[in-house]
Amino acid sequence: MSPHLLVAQAVAAALRSVGTPADALGWDETLTTRTSPGRGDVGPSRLVVITDGLDNEPVIAHVRRYLAVSGLRVLVVTSVEAAVRWGRLLESERLDVVTQSTSVAELAEAVDLLAGDAPVMDPGRRAALRTAWALTVDRQQQLASLLATLSPQQRRVLELLAAGRRVSEVGAELGVSSGTVRSHVKSLRAKLGASTQLKAVAMYHQAQERVLPAHLVPAPRPVSEPVSEPESEHVPDQVAGGGPGLERGVGAAGEVSGGGVSLARR
Repeated sequence: MSPHLLVAQAVAAALRSVGTPADALGWDETLTTRTSPGRGDVGPSRLVVITDGLDNEPVIAHVRRYLAVSGLRVLVVTSVEAAVRWGRLLESERLDVVTQSTSVAELAEAVDLLAGDAPVMDPGRRAALRTAWALTVDRQQQLASLLATLSPQQRRVLELLAAGRRVSEVGAELGVSSGTVRSHVKSLRAKLGASTQLKAVAMYHQAQERVLPAHLVPAPRPVSEPVSEPESEHVPDQVAGGGPGLERGVGAAGEVSGGGVSLARR
């Protein structure tokens, strides 16, 4: 299932080419109303969503609704940077999150794990991603509180600097001298606790988006890997090669990525 139906169709075709039955569904298609000859209304048991960079609130809310479908397992394929946004939904054991850059065969293996009602993520990585989400939310709240202490003019100066403007350009935009802009920068740095202008700009960007360090991103569990207990006080390393991830369309090397796809075992 995908916001980009053509990508979903390409990925589904690639999975069928390696022997994994798959159908591409429209983004707004109701899963519970699809029909099967002799079986009446039936929906897929597995759903793969390839976000293609659209890891925004509407997409996350859309996937949350599918988690309410009885018996449905959902696999989200996303980028390293966006993976943390899905940590909020990992309290559901029916959702797994993996990163991009994988072969069609590896994605098919992950789909087989879903079919066998086995986890794609191991418990340690699931816990790490949930923790990363909680820490990110906490950090954003702290940054929002600090930014709220800025005056409207200081906030505007910081916004323009974060957009890549030079001090002289900020001054021209606001109708003030460069010296006045530098004075605002000095004041806002003090309020934010930023030692440099660059750090103040970085804090502004961090407040606008959620970023997950690469070493916290889960990768798919190999089919032969046994389920292990969560490790305490340990942050798992990222597995080389990543997990099912899709490049837009199907590449020469048999890789797929982008969009979202939903898959069902026939």
